[in-house]
Amino acid sequence: MRRAVAAAGWLTALACGPDGAARANDATVFAAASLSEAFGELARVYEHEHPGSRVVLELAASPTLAAQVRAGARFDVLATADERSMADAWRAGLVERPAALATNRLVVIAPSENPGGIRGIEDLARPGVRVILAQPDVPAGAYAREALAALGIESAVESNVVSNALDVKAVAAAVALGEADAGIVYATDVTRALRDRVRVFPLPERVSVRAVYSIALASEAEHRAGGRAFLDFVRSPAGREILEARGFGSP
Repeated sequence: MRRAVAAAGWLTALACGPDGAARANDATVFAAASLSEAFGELARVYEHEHPGSRVVLELAASPTLAAQVRAGARFDVLATADERSMADAWRAGLVERPAALATNRLVVIAPSENPGGIRGIEDLARPGVRVILAQPDVPAGAYAREALAALGIESAVESNVVSNALDVKAVAAAVALGEADAGIVYATDVTRALRDRVRVFPLPERVSVRAVYSIALASEAEHRAGGRAFLDFVRSPAGREILEARGFGSP
């Protein structure tokens, strides 16, 4: 698991009451890395509305999360950046019936100084341009390659790839640090903290890929009531408002 974040700041397992029983509204949530900021806010609001409860977020690439749950990791809610990873968990009987959560779109980013002279996705195919993509089995990496293939430039861009990052957040961070001339990330990855450090170039509408996120309750949730309550909150109008404020679209 790449990293674990407790919404209230703890990096420990769910707290238990004096009798050793976990609080009824606690939840362990496995979420795609691109949901980090949105789910961090959702968890904080949920905890505020359920005093004494605690949400622990496990954040990683969707295939990593799916592999972890197949290996027996304990969780209450799974949220992935693609439908395939969720379908794998569903077929394995690890989650209850999934529901569409949100949508996202891809953008090209370059360092603010733009040393590669990037003006759009086609420039990623120019000889000598250093490109970072998420790994091919990561949703953001697969979506990026789908868009590149639609433009007929996938092979040329692959020859320029200097690194395949573990997840899309690593792509965004590397480009912001100037470790590459360009990368492809989700629009939501260009957070407030990143906006002054990168330039953003939308993809042409004809190849714009619509990423669909899914969410589901664990079949054998350790904290079923809390997991269900958190899932319902995420999908409520208030939860959708938070997601939309972070740039996610409706499913």
